Amino acid sequence: MTQRPFTTLSAALALAACAAPVSRGPAPLVAPPAAAAPVGTAAASAGGLDLAGAAATITPADMYARIEFLASDRMRGRNTPSPELEIAAEYLVNQYKLMGFAPAGENGTFYQWYPYPLRRLRAEGAGFEVRGSAGAERLALGRDFFSAGGTAQPLSGGLVFAGTGRDEVMGEGSLRDRVVLLALPGRYTRDFRLERTRQVNAARRAGALAVVHLLEQGWTADSIATYAEASRRAGRTLGAALAYPQFFVAWPAADRLFRAAGLSLPELWRGAATTQPVPLPGLTAQAGLPVETLEESRAPNVVAVLPGSDPVLRNEYVVLSAHMDHVGVGRPVNGDSIYNGADDDASGTSGLLEVAQALAGMGVRPRRSIVFLHVSGEEKGLLGSQWFSEHPTLPLAQIVANVNLDMIGRNAPDSVVVIGKDYSSLGPLAERVQAAHPELGLTLSDDLWPEERFFFRSDHFNFARKEVPAIFFFSGVHEDYHQPSDEVEKIDTDKAARISRMVFYLVNEIANAQERPRWDPRGLAEVRRMTR
Repeated sequence: MTQRPFTTLSAALALAACAAPVSRGPAPLVAPPAAAAPVGTAAASAGGLDLAGAAATITPADMYARIEFLASDRMRGRNTPSPELEIAAEYLVNQYKLMGFAPAGENGTFYQWYPYPLRRLRAEGAGFEVRGSAGAERLALGRDFFSAGGTAQPLSGGLVFAGTGRDEVMGEGSLRDRVVLLALPGRYTRDFRLERTRQVNAARRAGALAVVHLLEQGWTADSIATYAEASRRAGRTLGAALAYPQFFVAWPAADRLFRAAGLSLPELWRGAATTQPVPLPGLTAQAGLPVETLEESRAPNVVAVLPGSDPVLRNEYVVLSAHMDHVGVGRPVNGDSIYNGADDDASGTSGLLEVAQALAGMGVRPRRSIVFLHVSGEEKGLLGSQWFSEHPTLPLAQIVANVNLDMIGRNAPDSVVVIGKDYSSLGPLAERVQAAHPELGLTLSDDLWPEERFFFRSDHFNFARKEVPAIFFFSGVHEDYHQPSDEVEKIDTDKAARISRMVFYLVNEIANAQERPRWDPRGLAEVRRMTR
């Protein structure tokens, strides 16, 4: 297909992506003001821009040029992994070097690389066998179960039913060396996948060798066969270690196991939400999911930091995040097969760069350090932010807040949804900043689509699950979501620039406040319920 030509500035940005490293250190630190300025006031100038002047450098024209480069056809949808994703990462690194930011990745660089190998289940060796005094029964892959994850060696352990896997039932280490069976109601919907993930996390904390998800009676033989076939296909997994072994067992096979132990699966299923762990007496599982690696690969995160000016608070960090990846090249739609991802999430990525540029031009730096985290693998399941949250390049305990931007360039021009603002002091602070800057013309809305579970669907989630206060600026999906038609011409760059200015003001307030952001107790309880 014909590629759109670059504008002059986009061509310059493309050249910057491959430019030689710039030998330019960060600007000298200056003394902070005696106390944080009130919301909405301008900082004093010290050879640079004041707050309002810095915010004014965030422009629709700059947003357009950055998005146009990142979402051009030449970037081929920035799939994870791909050469084009690495070009996007190199572009970001060079932009931060030009702005004078310091590296905050691994080994003194701006990069954090995570393993993302291509693997395949060796179906001929996959199995789940239950042994008891009356003999053994081997369940058949594709008829009785399908699977996920893998095992380096066959595993063996006693069977325990733990209902739906609530935390109060499955305490840390309480099921060590056991194979836990958990009731997993529903079909393969988003809520089903979220519940499955919660159960896996609970089983791992409890020390179980593997989790057996018991499927409800509505699952058909054809569905089991279809998902079993899919499990045999090659796929990529996060990390060098094998993914946690999971078996999804059909109701008829599960019912036979419980009857062999003298138990009633229907009766236990009815009380699954409240049941205490029930061993299956006399039964042990012998199971394995052997996996072969077809290709070693890796994907990048980019991490840059603007050091704070306060000698104490500079050791605390406000993290701004956005994902730089999209879904690559796929099924053609009207002759176009490149899924450009202009709104998702070249808009948020460009917003971070504009905020960074505004901060770099200020005469007085914020008191806390500000980290710009561009993750990849978001479209594959929040992989880059998951890796960063589990292998942080900065002390996780010193990260005081996360502000995430994803899809900020479409829909209603004068409003943006701020997901998570009811959970911590970040929400009321954002509303005070919004009230102090009526010139932005923005309304900060609550989550308008709770049924879509957007709290779970962008990178702030991996900070919230680590109990770092987090909020997510998001303008909603649209008809071009995950389509080749998500292109720069459809971006409301004025809206994207105003949201970025809002984030700039908010981040300054977080970074200059004497106290860290705080969870609302009810909000934290809700986050724990959703993330565990």
